[in-house]
Amino acid sequence: MSLSFVYPVYNEIENLPHLLPETRRIAEGFTSDLEVVLVDDGSTDGSGAFMARLADEHPCIVAVHHARNRGLGAAIRTGLSAATKDLVLYMDSDFPVTVEEARAALAKFSDEVDLLIGYRLGRAEGPRREIMSWTYNRLIRVAFGLKVRDVNFAFKLIRRSLLTQMRLRSEGSFIDAELLLEAARLGARAREVGIHYHPRTAGVSTAASTRVVLHIFREMWRYWRGRGVGRSGPARLIVNADDFGLRREIDLGVIEAFERGIVTSASLMAAGASFDHAVALARSRPALDLGLHLVLTEGRPVSACHRIPGLVDRQGRLPPTWGSFLRRYAAGRVRAPEVEIELRAQIERALATGLRFSHIDSHQHLHMLPRVLPVVIGLASEYGIAAIRCPRQLSSPGAGRGAAGAVGRRAQLGALRLLCRLGERSLRGNGILTADEFRGFTEAGRWRTDSLVSTIEGLGPGLTEVGCHPGADDAVDRDLGWGYRWEQELAALTSPEVADAVTQGGVGLTTYRDALSRQGKSS
Repeated sequence: MSLSFVYPVYNEIENLPHLLPETRRIAEGFTSDLEVVLVDDGSTDGSGAFMARLADEHPCIVAVHHARNRGLGAAIRTGLSAATKDLVLYMDSDFPVTVEEARAALAKFSDEVDLLIGYRLGRAEGPRREIMSWTYNRLIRVAFGLKVRDVNFAFKLIRRSLLTQMRLRSEGSFIDAELLLEAARLGARAREVGIHYHPRTAGVSTAASTRVVLHIFREMWRYWRGRGVGRSGPARLIVNADDFGLRREIDLGVIEAFERGIVTSASLMAAGASFDHAVALARSRPALDLGLHLVLTEGRPVSACHRIPGLVDRQGRLPPTWGSFLRRYAAGRVRAPEVEIELRAQIERALATGLRFSHIDSHQHLHMLPRVLPVVIGLASEYGIAAIRCPRQLSSPGAGRGAAGAVGRRAQLGALRLLCRLGERSLRGNGILTADEFRGFTEAGRWRTDSLVSTIEGLGPGLTEVGCHPGADDAVDRDLGWGYRWEQELAALTSPEVADAVTQGGVGLTTYRDALSRQGKSS
């Protein structure tokens, strides 16, 4: 055997001194080509420094460090990605398996097996853990049809050739189930082996905490949504920069994120103050896919004010905020014919440049409102634009807004999800292409390198769109007052860590233009 051992480590300073001697005893007689991958998941007890010393002293040890605690799933995924040998064995670093039983289990691996799965012999650590384990295993069986005795036992020996085909995204303890579900999806040949479980004698387990359990259910739901409703194939990612043409500083940030980072497309604001500047930049960069960023708030309209009295104030300006627009909308002052006049004027101004546009989205996602969406779909059909953003975001991180800001943003996200659910049927019924999932509502103006890496690492199969707002100078926000961190987003979109996450995750960067071409459509 050519064998990698992978151990996730979080505050295991008392167990680490025994790890290498025990591992060598397990491997003795099975392999002389041994690798030990230790992943420090943001430990605070000195485990990371101890691991680094071990790696310096022993060439067979690879030490990988997370800057912060990301969770069991993230640590295991990092370890599996770092492993280089033909076979990879994942175990817990507190050694719940004796050397003798681990060796007996390894002896049952053969050429006819792709995955060796350990299952627990004997009882769990107390009645509560016993009930939780029994319930979880049966829930996985009912939800996914996975017939395995013990989903979560930390002894799994996997061919690396199989691992490279898996799309793993779990950050928490759902990782064990996800490994098995992905193996089943790929038609792997599995064998189960019974192993006696030995409770830890040092360190503290958090596996049964309420927070961990709730996170498991969230990830289980996400997996079911992603794979249980027909999404398949590799992860494809559109990274779209909004507000192209709003200000020159934003235009320059968009172009830098396209040329040096992962941005693949940009949405042009025909009503923006730097429209001509953005058009000139786009003309010299034909590889940059373009969309139309339709505007019903903030600034002046493109059409004549007397034709759209319900959309403008006495100074001829559009509503200053989405809230003021919604108040007009609720009062019945926003009429579909006037919306059509203004949006048609914006589209025709953009098309008059000679540029081609593959998709439509809107400022503050107002195109998803029930009286606005039919207008947008009709205009898209008329002008031959076959893709429209449906900003259906399934997860809701706080994105660094603070407790009050995060709660408010999540409440807005709940309303947006409802609008997306109502609008999906109309979009698809009219043959409109939408992404399977959208990210960037809760994160708007707040993308960081770590949150972008985490999002990319967690992508499921199918087409995902990330909306972003790069800018070359935060000073632009003095005029806009949105509280966006334009330079922070630009730094994240152009960071080596984000580029590495795309490459290592096998994520295909794409555009709506390419997605439409794959379907035999064009815009």
